[in-house]
Amino acid sequence: MRITGGNARGRSIASPQGPGVRPTGAKVRQAVFNILGARTNGARFLDICAGTGLIGLEALSRGAKSLIAVEENRQMVKAIQASLKKLGYEAEVIAGDLRQVLPVLEGQQFDIIFADPPYGSPLTNSILTSVDKYSLLAEAGVFIIEHARNQALPDETERLLKSDVRHYGQTSLTFFVRR
Repeated sequence: MRITGGNARGRSIASPQGPGVRPTGAKVRQAVFNILGARTNGARFLDICAGTGLIGLEALSRGAKSLIAVEENRQMVKAIQASLKKLGYEAEVIAGDLRQVLPVLEGQQFDIIFADPPYGSPLTNSILTSVDKYSLLAEAGVFIIEHARNQALPDETERLLKSDVRHYGQTSLTFFVRR
């Protein structure tokens, strides 16, 4: 897998193989960062269900100021840490269940939040609820959830409002902003 843009463009990262490993494809990654445009530059980026860490690494390559990556799988955490070292980036990688990690992040706000839970997982709604409850999204920020196209997400929560949905084959990206 390769970084598709920014100062690390073309550089490869390691990706553990196995069931449940589903890195965001290059087409979808490029779409995300094309939509975000200049917002990535200087952004505080939170990557939930980071997996291989590719989205967060891509954000750093494209100028994000900081990254916190949350991943439960210890093998993936080690891969993210190895990729950060290989690319010369610094970031906080938190190993743990997002339902326990996100409350600890309360008080911090992120300009861009990206979540890629396993498709069809009940974690999707849990993430949406937690980002809202712990007020993790900055005032002018954007929260993106990658999910299966056939999985519907609510139009709003107490503080978040769906602003856009994009489809790429069987993958959908749903965008939320603060109300």
